[in-house]
Amino acid sequence: MRSVVWHGGERDSANCATSLTTNGHTKFLGSNYNMNLTFRLDQLESAHLVRRVADPDLTYLFNHTLTQERAYQSLLLRTRRELHAHVAHALEESYADRLDEYAALLAHHYGEAGDEAKTLAYATHAGDVAARVYANAEAIAFYTRAIQAAIALPARGPVLRDLYLKRGRVFELNSQQQQALANYAEMETLACEWNDRAMELAALMARATIHSIPSAFFDIPQAQQLSDAGLVIARELGDERAEAKILWNLMLLRSRADVRYRQAIEYGERSLEIARRLGLTEQIAYALNDLSPLYAFASEPDRAIQVGLEARALWREMNNLPMLADNFGYAAMNHLARGELEPAVNASEEASRISRMIGNQWGEAFSLAWVGAGYVALGRPDQALAAMESALQLGAVFPPTLAVTRANLAELYADLGAREHAQDLARQALAYAEEKFQVFRPWACGALIHVYLTAGDIAQAEHARRRIAFELAEANPRFGAGMQLAVAELALAKQEYADAASVCDLILANQRALRLRQHLATALRFKGEALSGLGQLDQAFAILCEARVEAEQTHAIWTLWQILAALSHVELARGNAAQAQEHSAAAREMIAAIAAHTPPELRDSFLALALAKVPATI
Repeated sequence: MRSVVWHGGERDSANCATSLTTNGHTKFLGSNYNMNLTFRLDQLESAHLVRRVADPDLTYLFNHTLTQERAYQSLLLRTRRELHAHVAHALEESYADRLDEYAALLAHHYGEAGDEAKTLAYATHAGDVAARVYANAEAIAFYTRAIQAAIALPARGPVLRDLYLKRGRVFELNSQQQQALANYAEMETLACEWNDRAMELAALMARATIHSIPSAFFDIPQAQQLSDAGLVIARELGDERAEAKILWNLMLLRSRADVRYRQAIEYGERSLEIARRLGLTEQIAYALNDLSPLYAFASEPDRAIQVGLEARALWREMNNLPMLADNFGYAAMNHLARGELEPAVNASEEASRISRMIGNQWGEAFSLAWVGAGYVALGRPDQALAAMESALQLGAVFPPTLAVTRANLAELYADLGAREHAQDLARQALAYAEEKFQVFRPWACGALIHVYLTAGDIAQAEHARRRIAFELAEANPRFGAGMQLAVAELALAKQEYADAASVCDLILANQRALRLRQHLATALRFKGEALSGLGQLDQAFAILCEARVEAEQTHAIWTLWQILAALSHVELARGNAAQAQEHSAAAREMIAAIAAHTPPELRDSFLALALAKVPATI
């Protein structure tokens, strides 16, 4: 039921200002309308079209919404516009100090009054207000109305460019990349029609960014083409601000397309240098943010932390929550690579919390994509499963989960005894990586090898190994270490102990050179098992003790129980039954603790698999 509310004192006071509130919206009409309105309300009430209700203000309800609509439509267009203009002017004057609150209403009334300049101003204001609180649908609607108003005005230029960029960004945050691309294409079309090179450049850069980021629209050739075209225009215009953004785009592209970190870092540092020189705070934050993971995997982990924290401070200062979440997501990756498991989990959980709060599914998926490995290492398979399954549900928004997270999940299910499901997931992960993200193929293939070996199927594991060409010595530290470990594990299963030890030496040299720790304990365990197989028991014992220290320092419980089991086997072979018993008991205690954090339906199968690896000493 719609309402009409009379404000401004007694109805017989001809000197008071008159205002109406319809459906919660106040319309100030001024004293000239007062007596005429009083008479008309009496007539409407007598005709039973409206009824007065008890309220501190004089309030009338329309008896039917159709009555109100018919009354409104019966007004001449000119009269309607005049009324809307009166209401808008009164609101503007009365609430000059509360425009955030009334911008949407002002945009509506000025729009109905036909004042496009005012509509542009207030629709933009309302869009900005909605965007600040991540009311994305409302922000898109307001920016769309502002764009319509701007197009109708002769002086549009930078204003219209900024509006398209704002609307596109909201589409992106709302996981509507297709609509964002359409928005930027429309922007580019208009720019070409008006020969507005600056606006054309902005559209090209925005499209390049979408194609440079892993999503359903990740497109290396397209991103490269758009970036190259944009760079030509930027240098033609002498626009260093745009050049800084394009260099940042190229950094994203290089680090995601083929993981050429050093070249990516060069682009990022050039972007950062321009941004710092010009005082471009937001571009500084973007460059720092995306340099952080590159430094982490290019042997500069301390620098990675430093620039990550600098970017985080800037995102907080700008209250940019989507990018703050992204920063925590990167921090989770960096901590995980350094073997800092609890900080990795904490950073991921903070990124997820922020992303859920603002409805940013891309950010949530990104934060969950990698952290499963951290939960596993800490001996919390239940939390790992929950995180990874949630990430997969958002695979349409952040497709890398369909390769990377699916591969990690396959390994975990295999270790928990769900072999068939594990094999299905691993095969799907590799097929998706081959189709969409070549850089993830070693990761996914390594998972498939591990899954087959867990099932005792050496032939299938060997077949998977031959599926891709993979140079162990040139393995990418970010996505190749899993494949290296799988090759070592396969060599152990085939009792090719010298080969296994050699592969482990490569892994250890690479990880230590880059100051990464995530895979050190496992590589040391495999090497200890290889030396044991070669009969070098003392050397095996020393390496396994080193592995134990590494796992204890990083709190990698999942790896630690396996190291203790291996130590027990070696001590038995060395004739040290008491020490073997001690290691075996400790391993069983940890297995029991992990089982307590395993879903009930997988607990028995996990216990059977794990305990079978621990010597039954007396």
